[in-house]
Amino acid sequence: MIKILLLVLGVLLLLVQQYVIAIETTTQFLIFIVGILLLGVPHGAADLLVATRNADSSEQMFSTKYFFIDYLGRLVIFACILFLFPVAGNLLFIFFAAYHFGETDLYQFKTNTLLGKLFVISYGLLILGVILLNHFDEVKPIFMLFESGKENQAIINWLSLNRYYVLSSLGILFFTSTFIYFLKNNQLDNSSKGQFLIRFACILFILFNLPMLLGFTFYFVVWHSLLSIKNIISYLRKENTFSYKTIMKQILLYSFLAIAGIVIFGLTGFMFINTFCSWVHFLRIGSTYSTAHENNV
Repeated sequence: MIKILLLVLGVLLLLVQQYVIAIETTTQFLIFIVGILLLGVPHGAADLLVATRNADSSEQMFSTKYFFIDYLGRLVIFACILFLFPVAGNLLFIFFAAYHFGETDLYQFKTNTLLGKLFVISYGLLILGVILLNHFDEVKPIFMLFESGKENQAIINWLSLNRYYVLSSLGILFFTSTFIYFLKNNQLDNSSKGQFLIRFACILFILFNLPMLLGFTFYFVVWHSLLSIKNIISYLRKENTFSYKTIMKQILLYSFLAIAGIVIFGLTGFMFINTFCSWVHFLRIGSTYSTAHENNV
């Protein structure tokens, strides 16, 4: 029922954008930020409880310290890859994001096989492809703001020219893997398959016609994050493992810590850039003064 309501909300958002009043980019950005703070960050804030529940289910030892070392270590490693190899890092990020979206949205299917993994990642790639490639004119200027974007302008231009070929390939990959997956899993009834395909077609239609930022907000914040929180709470509440109070406290605490970390990281990066630019400006002035002084001598 909740999925139908979210799709109705998406259609209403599309109708407002297309036929009532176009939502300005600044307003879209504000909606996105508010959505991230209210739902985007909280949907990942219960990871510790989920890891604890997984360990209890499999009767394994769980270490909170090791969990955080592993969690933060992965972030640092990925940040280094993104900094040193921006093209490979961005591709890796897209594949990780695609897998995460597919794994969460397709929780009702058994996807622990190789074919199931292909089904999962093709689903996420098509979602991201519709959001990014169909609106690549909005994405391209963002890439060009970064030095790595300017250095890899040839790749970006190629992607811009061939985006619909790439998007078509992603569509073929998804529908092929889905057809084979459904064929191999006869226990799935036709009604469930049909409902899934209709919902997915509606999502793609909404994302295809909304502006990029608004479309990403609808999918990530409204659809993905909200459903993720619902599924996480249901999972943690099984056999009364955790109370609602414990879950809410955990989500609020780690949401606050995550937001504080983002703010601190952002301010630190801003201060570093400002300091670096000041030193460059100072050195340029010094170099100019030195040259002028030598010429006068």
